[in-house]
Amino acid sequence: MKSLEQIRKIEAVLLYIVNKFPDGVDYIKLFKILYFAQKEYLVNYGKVLYPDTFKARTFGPIPALSDKVIKLVELQDEDINQYPDLTEFAQSIRIDNQLVIAIQQPNMDYLSKKECECLDKWYEYCKNKDSIDELSPESHDEAYNKAWERYQLDPQQGSLTLIEIARAGGASEKMVSYIREKELLLADFA
Repeated sequence: MKSLEQIRKIEAVLLYIVNKFPDGVDYIKLFKILYFAQKEYLVNYGKVLYPDTFKARTFGPIPALSDKVIKLVELQDEDINQYPDLTEFAQSIRIDNQLVIAIQQPNMDYLSKKECECLDKWYEYCKNKDSIDELSPESHDEAYNKAWERYQLDPQQGSLTLIEIARAGGASEKMVSYIREKELLLADFA
């Protein structure tokens, strides 16, 4: 499970994008914007913009925690009470006809100017594209394909790693080494 700080960051990033679509955004387009922004941010800065875990699914990478919250809200699932750390996040959105609609503004304390610029870029790129016909195939990159193969063999192994995402985005080996070192340091503290 993610820390409360990570959940707040995920919520802020998601709300930042969803608020740009006043009539709502479909799940696939939302997830593509988040994935493309994550990939670019890793390549450019060696840092995670969106601390959700992307998993390989039919239409491309999906952020696992965000998808879980969206499904709980969509189904009006009372199981949300089992996840008190997700309650605030779940109350910040509503689902209408498979569109995510923001009912709150993002907490901008969780977003830097560079992160907003990256998110804005991918919003502009994706906003008028068809989610399934244009954006899904584009997200089926090398990182996705590797995770999809693992997922087919063992559904618990379908997560895209940060290094795979960075490599799929064209990160230099120096940047990949930097990301690896950061991940090893985090693993030592886990």
